[in-house]
Amino acid sequence: MNTPLTRRQWLLRSGATLAGAALGSRFLNFEAQAQMMTPERLAATAPVKARLSLNENPFGPSPAALRAITDSLAAGKACRYPYGEAGELVELIARKEGVPADHIVLGVGSGDLLEKAGIHFGLMKGEAIYAAPGYLQLPRALEAAGGRAVPVPVNARQEHDLPAMAAAVTKPNTIIYLANPSNPTGTVVPTAALRDFIREVSPKAFVFLDEAYLDIADDYAGRTLAGLVRDTPNLLVARTFSKIYGLAGMRIGYGVTAPKFAAVLRTYGPASLGFPSVMAAIASLRDEGYVAATRAKIVAEREKLLALLRELGRPYAESQANFVFFQTGRPHAEVHAALMKESVSIARAFPPMLDWARLTIGLPEENALAREALRKVLGK
Repeated sequence: MNTPLTRRQWLLRSGATLAGAALGSRFLNFEAQAQMMTPERLAATAPVKARLSLNENPFGPSPAALRAITDSLAAGKACRYPYGEAGELVELIARKEGVPADHIVLGVGSGDLLEKAGIHFGLMKGEAIYAAPGYLQLPRALEAAGGRAVPVPVNARQEHDLPAMAAAVTKPNTIIYLANPSNPTGTVVPTAALRDFIREVSPKAFVFLDEAYLDIADDYAGRTLAGLVRDTPNLLVARTFSKIYGLAGMRIGYGVTAPKFAAVLRTYGPASLGFPSVMAAIASLRDEGYVAATRAKIVAEREKLLALLRELGRPYAESQANFVFFQTGRPHAEVHAALMKESVSIARAFPPMLDWARLTIGLPEENALAREALRKVLGK
């Protein structure tokens, strides 16, 4: 006779179904859906000249990635699943990150992995500790699946407050979400301090380290902590092709983690990657010069914005990303509305810092329009 499954076994084995149900109930709740139509999302559909709200890289993919996309379509590959090609991509990522291939899990952008990790710990009634203000995809998924989100205010430098986050770990099945650089502040945590923190807390909590913007930061090679997964089972380092590689519309990313947790994430459904996306990612990784050239463009444009903020006397966070978080001195809704009148969209508000704004670095002409609008709106 078959042995009945325990509740926990049933939850884990039914992860994909329950995950879909949890997220489905969240998105089918029309009241909640209406509340999610933030200024950031509304701005994405508005007729603006400078959409600087979603942290996209408007310089776009490398020429090699564009060729890979068009070549795959011209060859009739849109009707094929990229199973073999996905394996090639995994091997390429593994060599880049210096880990065995079984440490790599692909995702539909890194957001796919944020959702799955959040659902996994939510189903176990766990907690998500995250920085406030911060990116909410993982905490919201965890709450939708039955867990509890625990915000921890950033420190005076608007970085993750690592001691406070460590002190917040009081229960089992806790996941700590760290974005480095952080979103929306763009700040980075000193590498040595972050490494020590992960080694200290990982025996009692899982750490999700989101490095989506790290390619844009100074000294990427010295800052990435993907190599820690080799001897840190309770760690996942997430990466994406949406930012520096300019492939946000292609939806592809990956995680570097222990094989055991990679297998757990796969139980919540496969990463439904398209053939052009996989080929674009492969080509992007092989085009080594593109990242440095694009980073230089973003940093140069970011410095022009910072110079204006200094001229206007507006405090800002020390960004290492493709956006800047700065104090406006006025309610966010008021500033958002004023900039929209100038055809510039900014990101949603980030509680509790409701007199601050996040502006993405766009194309040079978009940035020039944004600086002119900011001078007009904030210079009053």
